Amino acid sequence: MNAAVLSRRELLATGLQAMLSAVFAADSDDDGKPPARLGVPLYQKSLPFDWNALEPYMDGKTLRTHFEDYHARHLRDLQKTLDEVELAVSDVVSLMPSIRSLPQPPKTRQSLLQLGMAARAPGRSGPQLLPEDVQNRIRVCGGAHLNHTAFWRFLTPPDKSPMGPMGKVAKAIEDEFGTIQEFKDAFTEAAVNHEGPGWAWLVYRPDGKLVITTTRNEDNPLMKDFVAWQDHGRAVLLLDLWDHSYQAQYQDNRRKYIDAWWNVVNWSFVSKAHAIAKNVYGH
Repeated sequence: MNAAVLSRRELLATGLQAMLSAVFAADSDDDGKPPARLGVPLYQKSLPFDWNALEPYMDGKTLRTHFEDYHARHLRDLQKTLDEVELAVSDVVSLMPSIRSLPQPPKTRQSLLQLGMAARAPGRSGPQLLPEDVQNRIRVCGGAHLNHTAFWRFLTPPDKSPMGPMGKVAKAIEDEFGTIQEFKDAFTEAAVNHEGPGWAWLVYRPDGKLVITTTRNEDNPLMKDFVAWQDHGRAVLLLDLWDHSYQAQYQDNRRKYIDAWWNVVNWSFVSKAHAIAKNVYGH
């Protein structure tokens, strides 16, 4: 069974199996080929550059601590949470849009008789949802793992990437914001003015519009339950605004950190993310 989320062993009841398949179907093409989409597995991929490769803009010690401590801790907490409710996840992206309506998978220790009786219980109108505390941990830890994974993808040594957006994404940015510099100014201001910890995003919405937005804590634009409809979509660029990502090097000067970050943006990956988002939404 090809699914993004399923019970840890083969599901025991055919009806429940079909229901989970519908809710958590993995993205796939009709011809069976892997979809041209970005997924986030339940592990950390090694960074494709050395710790000090982003210096002087991002110092190696901060980067390593950020990756091996903060990101890794959230991933461990997510893995523990999913284990508790016996969910096996192949793509964390699949969890984000429907956190408040994730069904509780059947416990593998239950018998077929118990499952059948539960399904026929009076007043039962749908699947039992995950407990609220589990939903909240998926929101925080799953969001942190997804956001950090994407953040690393949008970074590259300054001599390994073009100095700005190219091709279709450059035109899309110019069409929406006027010029590339006007876009960068608007993104910088949104990030500087965001209060508290969080993230700054360039988002490709389902309607094809590019928008700049920020989210608090570990939320992201895929979380339909927690972000405004006008900010929902796929990330084309993002920046970590948590203090652990910059305070050791830049103290409280978030603007200086952002100005430095523009020098290590992976514009090649921005082009790829934009193309994939367009494909996801059929544009």
